[in-house]
Amino acid sequence: MTLRITTVDELPEHLRHQVAGKLAPAAPAKPAQPFQSFAQQTGQPAPSTATARGRPPRDGGMNKTEAAYAEHLAARQQAGEVLWFAFEGLRLRLAEKTFYNPDFAVQLADLSLEVHEVKGHWEDDARVKIKVAAAMFPLRFVAVQRVQGAWKFETFGGSDADR
Repeated sequence: MTLRITTVDELPEHLRHQVAGKLAPAAPAKPAQPFQSFAQQTGQPAPSTATARGRPPRDGGMNKTEAAYAEHLAARQQAGEVLWFAFEGLRLRLAEKTFYNPDFAVQLADLSLEVHEVKGHWEDDARVKIKVAAAMFPLRFVAVQRVQGAWKFETFGGSDADR
C-alpha cells in the first residue's frame, strides 16, 4: 500500500504509523494554503534593497555595454575592418554539461574568426572560462571592457598581435 503525503502537516502522522509498524492511511488532509507573496502576507511592498546575482534571464537582448560594443563593431564594419559579426552567434562546449556562449562572433577582413566577450566587470569565473575556451579552440578570444569611454582589449589564444 502506498501512502501519499500532500502537505507537511501529514508527515508526523505518517511517521507515527511507520514507527508503530503499520502503514495506515493518514488523517484527512487539511486544505493547502495558497501561496502568498510578501506584499500579501504583510500588506507592505517587498523590500527593494535585495539584489539578485547570477545569470540574468535569457531574453535574447543585449545589455547597455553589449549594445554599445555592437555599435563599435558596426562602425568597424563600415570601415571595412570587420566583414561580419553576430550577437551570441556561437555556443562552445567546454565539458559535459558546460558550455560557453560568447557575446560576439566576429569575422575580420582577413577572414579570421574571433570571439569577443564584453564585460563591465570581470569576475574570476568568466576569466577562467574564456581561458579554457581559448586553450581548446583554434580561435582568437578577445576580452572587451569599456574603461572611461574607451574600449580596452585583452586577447587569449590565436595570434597575439593586436588588431
